[in-house]
Amino acid sequence: MLLKTLKIGNLSIQVPIIQGGMGVGISLSGLASAVANEGGVGVISAAGLGVIYKNLSKNYLEASILGLKEELSKARQKTQGVIGVNIMVALSNFADLVRTAIAEKADIIFAGAGMPLNLPSFLQKSII
Repeated sequence: MLLKTLKIGNLSIQVPIIQGGMGVGISLSGLASAVANEGGVGVISAAGLGVIYKNLSKNYLEASILGLKEELSKARQKTQGVIGVNIMVALSNFADLVRTAIAEKADIIFAGAGMPLNLPSFLQKSII
């Protein structure tokens, strides 16, 4: 069965499959880059990164930001494919995680566990 390329904005996803953003510690750079290398959308879950990267900071919220940067960097070293980030709106540091994902050039942000009504406000109109 031949699947049609999925187009989202300026992105072309050759295999129209989006990996689920499973936390804690499941959807990280290894799985996300493997999916992206096969033509799908690899997804890094932001849930629980402060626990996984507690060695980077004693502050959980700061460790989660540093962990997201690290996971995106690792994914980019392993693939040229499409990498997204799954961020739960219910997280207390949702806004900081979104800003980090944008700064680190995540291709897509998936926002669940709440209503991400302010998500568009984080982006400049020229890049939407």
